[in-house]
Amino acid sequence: MPPLKIGFIPIEGGSYYAESLEEVVHAEDLGFDSVWIEEHHGVADHYWPSPLQALAGFATRTARIRLGTDILVAPFYHPVRLAEDVALLDIMSGGRFTLGIAIGYKPDEFALYGTPSVGRGARFEEQLAILRALWTEDRVSFKGAYYTVEGRLEPKPLTRPHPPVWIGGWGDLALKRAATLADNWIPGPTADLERLLAGKARFLEHRRAAGRAEPIDEWPVTRDVIIADTDRAARQLAEVHIMAAYRQEYAGGWRHPFIDARLAADLDTLMKDRFIIGGPEECTRQIRRVVEQYGMTHLIVRTFFPGMPHAHIMRELDLIAREVMPALRRPSDRP
Repeated sequence: MPPLKIGFIPIEGGSYYAESLEEVVHAEDLGFDSVWIEEHHGVADHYWPSPLQALAGFATRTARIRLGTDILVAPFYHPVRLAEDVALLDIMSGGRFTLGIAIGYKPDEFALYGTPSVGRGARFEEQLAILRALWTEDRVSFKGAYYTVEGRLEPKPLTRPHPPVWIGGWGDLALKRAATLADNWIPGPTADLERLLAGKARFLEHRRAAGRAEPIDEWPVTRDVIIADTDRAARQLAEVHIMAAYRQEYAGGWRHPFIDARLAADLDTLMKDRFIIGGPEECTRQIRRVVEQYGMTHLIVRTFFPGMPHAHIMRELDLIAREVMPALRRPSDRP
């Protein structure tokens, strides 16, 4: 198995751009492989409403680290504008961009944009077809149920045939789209290991059914991570910051398929096979378990939760780079 790639999601929210940029530059210096931006709307001091703009800023201050969205919410973009913005970001970054994309789920965001959530899957499939055509064809003539496009894209992306497209989501239709319409599936942090394994198996079943025989050479997984000098210190931080995030996002309003209000209030149950929390040795053990059982080749570490200090995230990056990365590249002590 190739060496494990490790990326991260930095401090989030447009008001934290300076701190986020400092984390990204530091992570590249430390040898991190990638940085990812999430998208949500109308959330104070959390998430990014315009992830491609933030990544473009990162592109101007970095030279090696890969840039990606985890996840961009497709219904809030016209496919031509999205194709143009992705192509330009790919050029600005020297071909370092991966588009993680999904259909969205939060009712308040659809209300904010005045976009219907009904039919978003069918619109998404048209968006993907238009993106691919604009990136790879000289001229596009497309007339669908939702979009009509006539013309050409300039400039084309630097990456040929186009930047990687990874689809997120957990439903069977999402897994089928990832298997048949995209380059890969990018699972988020809310599923435990059992559901991760079930999702991977279903994704591969859909690929086989579609006759796609090309191998998948990268298996990304996003995990919520809090690492500190000791297990106890990490647990204390999790009780404050992860629980604030999960209570706020999952304990009321819309119903998440995996996280209900009861679960969102119980750290011990939430942690099991889902979060990576502890000192360097404990985090290394938990990461190695996902590698061994799931086949993960690219870990995306979500480091920010409401109220998490920028200074601690900088410390986490140091601990991961100096203690976790080297330990993961050594053989396991287990028989």
